[in-house]
Amino acid sequence: MSHTPITIAIERMDGGPRLLIEDAGLLAATFFRADASSGGLNAYDAYSGKGEPNRITDDDITVINQTMRARSPHDKWTELTTPTEPLKWLAAIEPAWDLFGMSPLLWEQSGCTATIEKALEEAVAPYRNLSMASKILHLKRPAFFPVLDSLVVEQIGGTSEKPIELVLHIREQGRANLRALGTIQAELKELELDGKPIGRTRVRILDALLWTSHPRTSLPQKELNSWERVMRRRG
Repeated sequence: MSHTPITIAIERMDGGPRLLIEDAGLLAATFFRADASSGGLNAYDAYSGKGEPNRITDDDITVINQTMRARSPHDKWTELTTPTEPLKWLAAIEPAWDLFGMSPLLWEQSGCTATIEKALEEAVAPYRNLSMASKILHLKRPAFFPVLDSLVVEQIGGTSEKPIELVLHIREQGRANLRALGTIQAELKELELDGKPIGRTRVRILDALLWTSHPRTSLPQKELNSWERVMRRRG
């Protein structure tokens, strides 16, 4: 694997210290090789972008429960899993849309902000919190929806009760690091996991970096004992 030392810089919503993730390519590779959500034929990432693109099924709920530490009862999703026809709000999201790659003009012309708001409004409900809902939405559109679990939200200094503002902030930070994330994405494809290249969207890569760099990450500590967290004054 060719390797380029890369630093990802994340500005926080709450104005707190900027998060710097140094050697982000190696950290991403560590996550995708070691975390249960990534490796194996039955891992979360193995289902990403697969299945029925415009429907939410019981199988999708099983996936997040078994591979992403969710505990989401199937009966809380019946309003979304029962319909046999495509969900109109999900079908309205073009599979080619890219949270980081779309220009501001294309984003506005496509009505992406309103489309995301509608998707979150439909997916988030009692007993279906933002973490669970975003895991389902990422499965359906892995280049467009980030996984907004509590650690990721804390890492970006999430202060808003409006999920759309979290997504828009992650889009802003992803675009600010677009070239770096693209380099990491290309380097990951040179690695193999379960006999296949590690192909991940830039959205998923940034999500993995934010989650893994959190002090409460549940990635096995033996995988992280060669890393350190540093506070330094901006120079």
